[in-house]
Amino acid sequence: MAGSPTDEKQVDLNKDEHLFEEEEGATHAKEEPMTEEEKQRQMEEWKEELARVEGEITTLRQVLGSKVRYASELKRKMGITPFQEFKHDFSEGIKSIQQSETYQKTSSAMKTASEKTNETVRNVASSVSKKIGDLRNSGTFKSMEEKVGGAYANVKAKVTGSKSEDNFESALQKDTEGNNSANGGQPTSLPEEKVPL
Repeated sequence: MAGSPTDEKQVDLNKDEHLFEEEEGATHAKEEPMTEEEKQRQMEEWKEELARVEGEITTLRQVLGSKVRYASELKRKMGITPFQEFKHDFSEGIKSIQQSETYQKTSSAMKTASEKTNETVRNVASSVSKKIGDLRNSGTFKSMEEKVGGAYANVKAKVTGSKSEDNFESALQKDTEGNNSANGGQPTSLPEEKVPL
């Protein structure tokens, strides 16, 4: 079975690399100064080789361009849009990042740090809860709670009592009657309001 043109070009590229390595090795091994004529001949060989390599590069670019156009045409016929390609490339990129060793190490380190942080938070919360429980059971807290509870009950009774009055007039009348009995039955007069003329 005959090799494809791409395989032949690959063989040529490998041959060119070996040739370059051999020439480089020969240059280093032969440390003798070159004559002007030898330098001129060497330059001519390099120019010919450069022209040949540049020609191959141009040919490869043309072949690659035609292959890219053909692939684009096939994708268009299959209904594959550039957006779908981008989406696929993006998801493949994400997968490769997630499978990378660096990502795995970072993910593992983050998980460990998160577990340690959660454990520390649980320990602190448990400690605070225990301290609050101890504080609630202390005598000082209980006496303070009783005082606050008593004050609350007093305020509540006063607020509830004032809400049970029918209206302001009746509350005022009761207050006035209470003061009259305290003053020996004499009614207290309210100051008269002066109305400007």
